[in-house]
Amino acid sequence: MKILVVDDNKDICMLIESILLADGYDVESCCNPAEYKEKLEKAKPKLIITDMLMSGFDGRTLTKEVKSNSETADIKVMLMSAHPDAARICEDIGADDFLAKPFEIDDLVDKVEHLLNENLQSNLLKSAN
Repeated sequence: MKILVVDDNKDICMLIESILLADGYDVESCCNPAEYKEKLEKAKPKLIITDMLMSGFDGRTLTKEVKSNSETADIKVMLMSAHPDAARICEDIGADDFLAKPFEIDDLVDKVEHLLNENLQSNLLKSAN
């Protein structure tokens, strides 16, 4: 699994998963945010796309957990939100990118492509050294 979508809204999960699958990406969704750790244990994704504000567990907590763990810190995290201060919040907590809701399909795909290419380039540099 290259991409993990985490959102408490099943329709959003299915929409993003469908868009990215149609573009040829290996993607899986998790509609119960509390279960995202189980998905990480099974297969470490290259990118997590998550909603910033979810009931019971939110993307801010997820981002902090992923980025503070040495085993998962290299996973790219993109947060989504319609919150007016979301872009600043995402930057403050260390998210790699932000997608404003509602979003355009092309914006989603462009950001995913950029983050995965950035990850690939970083891995190539590490293996060259």
